[in-house]
Amino acid sequence: MILDDSAPRYLPHCTRPELLAMGLSPLDGGSWIEVDTSLGRFHAHKQALAASDRAAVYRWLPGSLPAQEELAEQLLRHLLEAHGDAYRRDGEAIHCTAAGFSVPWPPATADPLWSLSLLVAEDLVIMQRGDDGYRLTAASLCSPSHWRLAEKLGRPLREIHDPIPGIHEDLSPRIDRFFDHLRPEHPVQRFNWTLQADPGLFHPAPGKAPEDASSPLYYRVERQTLVRLPQTGAVVFTIRVFLHPLETLGARPGALSALGAAVAAAPPALARYKGFDTLRAALARYPLSLDPRPACCKDSP
Repeated sequence: MILDDSAPRYLPHCTRPELLAMGLSPLDGGSWIEVDTSLGRFHAHKQALAASDRAAVYRWLPGSLPAQEELAEQLLRHLLEAHGDAYRRDGEAIHCTAAGFSVPWPPATADPLWSLSLLVAEDLVIMQRGDDGYRLTAASLCSPSHWRLAEKLGRPLREIHDPIPGIHEDLSPRIDRFFDHLRPEHPVQRFNWTLQADPGLFHPAPGKAPEDASSPLYYRVERQTLVRLPQTGAVVFTIRVFLHPLETLGARPGALSALGAAVAAAPPALARYKGFDTLRAALARYPLSLDPRPACCKDSP
């Protein structure tokens, strides 16, 4: 089924307003990848970034190639079987009928992860176990939220998370245990959310402050899935970014007031990390605390 991406699909701040949480839930294997009406936009977005600076969005270490190939085999099977209405084989290519583009297949020997990422809206990140924990060994990352692939490749999880205030005190031990115990038959998903003052998907650094209080704001959500590959043992992140004008939350009763409460409750260090302090003047023109928070908001992930 091809989903409609014209309005926010997920409102994680309604059920988990805290900014620092594991927030894991079981993932139905059939929904590993979601296909929606923005797929063509993400495909073009990735191609444009690669044409401008490929090394900024796609990097891998030599030891990651078996994991890339295993992921390509599993994810392609998923797309053709679970999303047969959106993908089909077409000679030496995979054709995306949902968005009208094709990707040559099989991919070039050195680029299975990149070719695979062009088929989906999601960014794809591979983590593999090393002597000091799980390391980032390969990624196609075209919609980052405050991080740069060149600075994280080859680094272990704890170093990758270093810039996030409070994460080591609150979550790092739990994250380590989770990675050690994740099983191929039990994939999970989680959500992050933030706000930004521009409609850009590629956000390797915190955005600039709005020009003035009338500047529009955007609600940014990451849907992450985490899957263990059975043969190589690598852990795969898929990261899909949803980005919508903040006023679109007004169609969901209670969503804006819940957002206002979540922003107000954010610990100061995390609020600065997310850039909320630079957005407060622009936030003031939204009715963030005018509506009660009804049950329909609680139903959102």
